[in-house]
Amino acid sequence: MRNTILLQILAFFLFWGLFYNFQNESIYNKSLGLVSKNWVNENGERKLVQQPFSPLTNENIIHWDANHYNQIRQYGYDQEKCGGDKIFAFFPLFPYLWSISQLPPIGMIFLNYLLFSISILILLRSISPTANHLQYAALSLSMPSIIIYLIPYTEATFMFCVSLAIAGHIKRSYLLYFLGLLLASITRPSSSILVIAMLCAEMFFLVKHKNLKQAIQKACLRTLPLFVGIAVVSLFQLSQGSGSLFKFIEVQKYWDNVLSVPRKLGDWSHEGFAINLGVLFLIFAPLILFIVPRFFSGITKPKEGLDYQSTKDYLIVLSVFYLIGNTLFIILFRGGSLHCLFRFTLCSPFFHMLLFGLHEHFHTIASKKRLIIFSLLSILCLLTLNFSSYSSDWNFSDFGIFILIASMAVWLFQEKLTFRVFNWVQFILVIVNLIWTSYLFNSYLADSWIFA
Repeated sequence: MRNTILLQILAFFLFWGLFYNFQNESIYNKSLGLVSKNWVNENGERKLVQQPFSPLTNENIIHWDANHYNQIRQYGYDQEKCGGDKIFAFFPLFPYLWSISQLPPIGMIFLNYLLFSISILILLRSISPTANHLQYAALSLSMPSIIIYLIPYTEATFMFCVSLAIAGHIKRSYLLYFLGLLLASITRPSSSILVIAMLCAEMFFLVKHKNLKQAIQKACLRTLPLFVGIAVVSLFQLSQGSGSLFKFIEVQKYWDNVLSVPRKLGDWSHEGFAINLGVLFLIFAPLILFIVPRFFSGITKPKEGLDYQSTKDYLIVLSVFYLIGNTLFIILFRGGSLHCLFRFTLCSPFFHMLLFGLHEHFHTIASKKRLIIFSLLSILCLLTLNFSSYSSDWNFSDFGIFILIASMAVWLFQEKLTFRVFNWVQFILVIVNLIWTSYLFNSYLADSWIFA
């Protein structure tokens, strides 16, 4: 575990070293500037220019959703000062934690990365063999989505809270489980999808054990902290002047989340679009292929496969349904826009739960079959990126998908790599991903079209 912590610290310092060096015009022009341009925002006009990274300030770290959290930190849910009632779409735990900490905006970068790192350690200790800790920690740092843990967003807090709940579930400590999910439910509005995922997990196992009373009891106990958390948010916002117990649902109208048939694929940013396509083809599709056959085999062969009494197996099924649920929400309620998809999936504790605990189930699938399916899905993903009217020509803004493909390939075929090759490949991937992350971080500071 000590080496894992050292890796997380080293990655953090390498990120900052890269970011500050790319502020130097000479270094930037001779390195990253050879393959990319950077966003600038001049009087609301966003454009790409050939210039080094922008300096970090407390002012330019506050953009997009971070601005809403900063407003709650400063003014509570004062509608007049926060620009209207849409502020009630944002839950209170993260901005009030920010307020209590008295940290400046830049300080939240360090706090969020700390919470992310601790969450990884909790998950590794809970579900992964000790021998795999360092390698899996490196895999978590090779995901092209870690930028979200370096800006003042709620994902790190949510991940920490859910990781506590997962640890409580593994240890069979209902108090820790309850506390973790209660805190998670007042951090961000993910409870509805998580409740549905829990019910789907119970249904998945019900066809195996056929004990309806047990399924109902378990479902009630497992969803209880989420309903309590929603009640806490509702009552707290009501005390802040929301005027309605379900104001956080009513204000979703501002985001046009309406059930509809997806139109042509699009996004808010090119940087996010490629990664989001990767989630569709390399995460969502394989999880469907994983869970559907096991559901039907549970009917015909109830004593085989995933075990309801295993805390780890239950969490795997829950995580699969959670990621599928979030993806379906984006597909069905955004009219074809994939905006936020990787943030709601790759940046969740449930994705890391699968990253650390699912390979033993994929390991039973013949490597040749895995290679064929993975190759086909990767090719389909790249073809979609190439022919989509939104993305047009490839450039550096699409680089995230190649990092995701490489990282998932390492995870999928890890048992085929020697220890030395595995470590070298991971080392290279982490370095490359930190360069990509520094590029996204600078795009965020420049108030470009947001990638998440």
